[in-house]
Amino acid sequence: MMPGPTPPPSIEALLYHAQMQGVLPLTSCCNMQCIFCSNAYNPDNCEVFAIPPRPLAEIKDSILWLVGSRGPVVIGESVTRINEGEPLTHPEFLGILQLVRRHYPDRSIKVTTNASLFTADLIEQIAELNIELMVSLNTVGYRERVMGDKQPETTLRNVEALGGKVRFEGSIVSLPFVTGWEDIEATAKFLKDSGAWSIRILAPGFSRFHPLSKEAASITQDDIRSFSHNLEKDLKVPVLFEPARITSVIPVVEHVLPRSPARRAGIRPGDVITEVSGRPVLSRTEAFELVRDNERPRVAYDRQGAVYDAVINKQRFQPSGLVMYDDLDPKSWFEWERKSHVKRRRVLVLTSAPAKPVIEDALKMRGLEARVEAVPSVFFGGNIEAGGLLTVRDFAVAYGEIAGLDFDPDIVTLPKRAFDPWGRDLEGISYRVFEEITGKPVVFG
Repeated sequence: MMPGPTPPPSIEALLYHAQMQGVLPLTSCCNMQCIFCSNAYNPDNCEVFAIPPRPLAEIKDSILWLVGSRGPVVIGESVTRINEGEPLTHPEFLGILQLVRRHYPDRSIKVTTNASLFTADLIEQIAELNIELMVSLNTVGYRERVMGDKQPETTLRNVEALGGKVRFEGSIVSLPFVTGWEDIEATAKFLKDSGAWSIRILAPGFSRFHPLSKEAASITQDDIRSFSHNLEKDLKVPVLFEPARITSVIPVVEHVLPRSPARRAGIRPGDVITEVSGRPVLSRTEAFELVRDNERPRVAYDRQGAVYDAVINKQRFQPSGLVMYDDLDPKSWFEWERKSHVKRRRVLVLTSAPAKPVIEDALKMRGLEARVEAVPSVFFGGNIEAGGLLTVRDFAVAYGEIAGLDFDPDIVTLPKRAFDPWGRDLEGISYRVFEEITGKPVVFG
């Protein structure tokens, strides 16, 4: 029997931690009812939090918390334990954008939106503030059924109005068992014709509690990945599939945007970045962030065995035009390596199925040995695989199946993203419970 949860942190503490990571939560209110949204189907003991629209004065008082991150300021993306709604429902949305831009004139500001609430004036203001958008469109033909959109024509006109004014990406949660493949293709084409510089096709993730869980099981990620690849060849814009299912940390460039600083520097898709400003890089994430965060970075790259050198003429924190999948954060990686003393101990790494081959490749490149095991989701079930959704319960079950068979670790590594800053999982259970159950010390990776 699992021990009960520890008391949850205050909302203010959660907001502080989110903003220190570059995430600015505004509101949990949403004007849509997407059938793929997990909020209504989370287990009762799943610890997530909803917030009303935050007052502008409160955000002004906490605006300096965003200095904890050097990356973009992210608004409307559900990457913390605070439920993110539609940011444009916030009555002071524009004032908040103006406030953030005044304080961070050089930072990229990215807003995820369903685009239903745009007006011509707001689009002009967003363009002036140099805001980037992720338009979560999902479907052009089944908008009321899939998203609860009562005015689909208005939403589609809004997306078309962005073209040539606002830099934006489009995203589609792929539901071929609801909309058919034809609608996914039509939606991607609509986004491209409206000016989207890239399109993200997302595999749906449903827990065992979601009514679409069984239908989703009829479509594999390989089906969607293959479809996305063919779509990219037809549309001739970057079409990225998530989860990427990459198997190495080799810093390969997926795409280079037309007329971008990276394209003008001569970098092409398939090139492998080896150094940025004289610093060797281990992973895609490291290479991408170093290029993004530096002014006029000098990049060494390998193209079919020949090494080249180029300067990407860009400002600090501004887009380079490189498109690369996210893989492994070396800052967290090296911290794990140091704390686990992996060179002198038997280390067991428990992680998600998508992350397993990436971690194994990173270990090989570093000349290190550890046992890496993928952990299925017991708590959520369904087709959930994300490391951030694994719980102490999941790790304990997986460890029980491994321990004593042929490997007795000295130390166990758990994914940092599965825990809040206080070491609590989505059930509110501390990682220390895992230590008590297994008798093994834990480090986060």
